Amino acid sequence: MTAPRPEDSVRLRVAVLVTVMASATSVLRVGAGTPALDVACFVGIPAAYVFSHLTRHRDDAWLKLAVAAGLLVAFGQFLHAVAGLGGETLGSVQVPLAGLFLWVQILHSLHLPARKDLLFSVASSVALIALAGVLSTSLDLVPHLVVWVVAFVASLVLAHASELGELPALQPLSGRDRRSVVRPVAGVAAALVVLATAVFVVVPGATASRRFAFPARLPDVLPVPGGGGALSNPSLGNGDPARPGQAGRGRSPFGYVGFADHLDLGVRGRPDDTLVMKVRASRPDFWRGQTFDRWDGRRWTQSDTTTQPVQGGRPLMLPSGGGLPGGDDLLQTFYVQRPGPNLIFGAYAPAELYFPDNIVFALSDGTVRAAVELGQGAVYTVVSRRVPATAQLLRATDGAPVPDALATRYAQAPVVTARVEQLARAVTANAPTTYDKVRALEAWMGAHTRYTLDVPPLAPSADAVDQFLFVDRLGFCEQIGTSLVVMLRSLGVPARLAAGYAPGERNPFTGMYEVRAKDAHAWAEVYFPGVGWQGFDPTAQVPLAGDGGGVAAGAGLWSYVTRRLPHPPVVPSVALAIVATGAFVMVGWTRRRRARSAMPWSRRYLEQLEAAGAARGRPRRPHETPAVYAAALASGVLPEPELAAAAELLDVEAYSDRPAPDEQRARADAALASAVTRWPN
Repeated sequence: MTAPRPEDSVRLRVAVLVTVMASATSVLRVGAGTPALDVACFVGIPAAYVFSHLTRHRDDAWLKLAVAAGLLVAFGQFLHAVAGLGGETLGSVQVPLAGLFLWVQILHSLHLPARKDLLFSVASSVALIALAGVLSTSLDLVPHLVVWVVAFVASLVLAHASELGELPALQPLSGRDRRSVVRPVAGVAAALVVLATAVFVVVPGATASRRFAFPARLPDVLPVPGGGGALSNPSLGNGDPARPGQAGRGRSPFGYVGFADHLDLGVRGRPDDTLVMKVRASRPDFWRGQTFDRWDGRRWTQSDTTTQPVQGGRPLMLPSGGGLPGGDDLLQTFYVQRPGPNLIFGAYAPAELYFPDNIVFALSDGTVRAAVELGQGAVYTVVSRRVPATAQLLRATDGAPVPDALATRYAQAPVVTARVEQLARAVTANAPTTYDKVRALEAWMGAHTRYTLDVPPLAPSADAVDQFLFVDRLGFCEQIGTSLVVMLRSLGVPARLAAGYAPGERNPFTGMYEVRAKDAHAWAEVYFPGVGWQGFDPTAQVPLAGDGGGVAAGAGLWSYVTRRLPHPPVVPSVALAIVATGAFVMVGWTRRRRARSAMPWSRRYLEQLEAAGAARGRPRRPHETPAVYAAALASGVLPEPELAAAAELLDVEAYSDRPAPDEQRARADAALASAVTRWPN
């Protein structure tokens, strides 16, 4: 068997090089590289392509052996890195795997004599770009992806053209022939883009198994002041509960007052649009941070702040998920974008935690706190165990006994005014179950109060719930959630206030929920015997754990894109659209006119003649020559003697090497125009 012919096309090699570099730099962009890999990719790959082109006609056995040895070394380093992970999650293998793929590309680039070797590099770039997509948490990968797609298609087209040029039965491809090769490939590429977009919109989003978690890391290991699971929130500035009495530290614009040791409804001000974290999860939920259970009419506090250390291997097994009945697992990976509280956020109830520190602290309400500050770049994964709750299941729990300790802490009558208690009883008078009571109270507040961030100040002696329900009827999540909890507890229903974040906006391109400071939220949690705590809030559309399925990969694509498009004024936009449409029509008309003027006179005259005859019921027959057809029209539907002379001109144009004189063409045109005018159809 003869060796493949060396590939001489420089254009093909350049297209493959761009394809490989786009995929390699995309992996480096998501942080999967090392300084050595950076140099090897940016310098080594281009140099290797130049070297492989210059030596493409050589059969260097020593070079093949060197490449094979290098591949064995790279694979050995990969195995060593994986073995060093110990009990880490499968997601931690992704970074060493990316390094292995990069070294394979670098070493393979040293020996690319034939087309099949170049196409192997193109194919392996698919794995690199896919791995970069898995590791990416932002849209920074888009420029790399665009360059890769263009170079990928160009590589396939040029490889096909190079192969056609080698066939002995064919002549070398001309420029026109090359365009004829590119056009069908471009058409297929366009069809694939349309098909991929359609599939992206409807295909279910990727789900995560509890056996698969993304790498956990901390950028800096800074202990929380106070230790022992103390709550810290440096974004509150002087209000940081871990640094009481310290002055001179201002509050950040993305700090949320709820992440502290108390929540005062008399405090105003809301965080801004700052991106605080990204969440990779298959479904939306409340990203819960902490809860409050003691209410004094104005301020929420916690009755039990005792912490329990949780330490061990990976994952850390959290006590809040141990006593729940069997259900589904929701895996969430949190990517911290701004320094914030040392709370471990997650859907309730957190059962397992993949965290880079060897100890965390759990509270009796399911809250989990880290012993270190969570700065920008921190990553952790939470596995929440959730009963697949539905309205039917929650209604069925009514009448089941509530544990005494839980009822004592969460179902005792709170500080409440008489008319608030009377309102709660009146609204729920016809609600037979706890679930129906919750929905009835939510519906009443939705009909009689309005959500707004512009809330009147709370007087020092005023009851916050009474003020919201009967005086202002204006409020945001703290007032709404607090009112729901207080009214439920006045009815003897176990309830508490939770603080955390609403799901945020899902980015359909990354599949991640982008949680901003303005998504900081407070909502009611209600206890259902045998099921556990369930979150309720009329201002956040978060489904119950058992309602609906997963989210489609392209869910929210249209709204996500349109929110980021500029919104120009209507009148200029319409005027611009009219001008653009007119310009498009004029360009098309001009092109058609130029094409017609460039057409030979005989062809143009014959088209007019055929159109005139067809309009009068005498189309040209397949066996008729132009001259015979013109003569037939002159003796039939267009009785114009001059048309017979025009028939002779068509023969002259067809069989003579010299065109007919201009004056004869002009007489033929005039004869046809006269006949059409005199003998209308």
